Amino acid sequence: MNPTGRQRNRGFTLVEIAIVLVIIGLLLGGVLNARSVLRNARTKDVVKAVADVATASQQFRDRYGAWPGDLAGAIAAIPSLSATCVGNGDGVINTGAESTCATEELIRSSMLRGDALAPLTLNGTVTITLTNRTAAAALPLLAGLPANWNNVVRVQNIDCDIALQIDRATDDGNGATGNFRTGTVCTGQDENIAVANAVLRLN
Repeated sequence: MNPTGRQRNRGFTLVEIAIVLVIIGLLLGGVLNARSVLRNARTKDVVKAVADVATASQQFRDRYGAWPGDLAGAIAAIPSLSATCVGNGDGVINTGAESTCATEELIRSSMLRGDALAPLTLNGTVTITLTNRTAAAALPLLAGLPANWNNVVRVQNIDCDIALQIDRATDDGNGATGNFRTGTVCTGQDENIAVANAVLRLN
């Protein structure tokens, strides 16, 4: 007990406060860095998947003489293919069965990895499908697709950051020109701006 009979209240020193702030800063930095690493990995997965689907589609056409989904003799040519996967061979990946069967045909022919009976989905939300220019041009903000396009890889539910990275990896880096188009204007790599639809030209 001190001579006055009162307990002395001792506050934090500046050094102690500084140490606590440094520790908080390190913890926050670690959390933000981990989030950034995870985000970058997911973005790279989407960019790679889009490029892989485009490459596999071209290889499929070289091997079978038709685009995936559009192959008339697909059931005879590709083992274990769903009975509904019969294309009409017109050179266009039509909506409906042809578009639905396109990724299954790529997977069953060992040109792509994935679940043959489920849509190609990444990170739980991003969907990649194959379709034609007319169907793509009917999507919001994609009406201006060039008339000489035929078939496209459609990418759904991405953001401007992913869109620009796909564009830089596969095209000219501008979502309004070239062979990769977005339905949303992206002026920078902003992950807060949603891109509902984007397309990469196959032919």
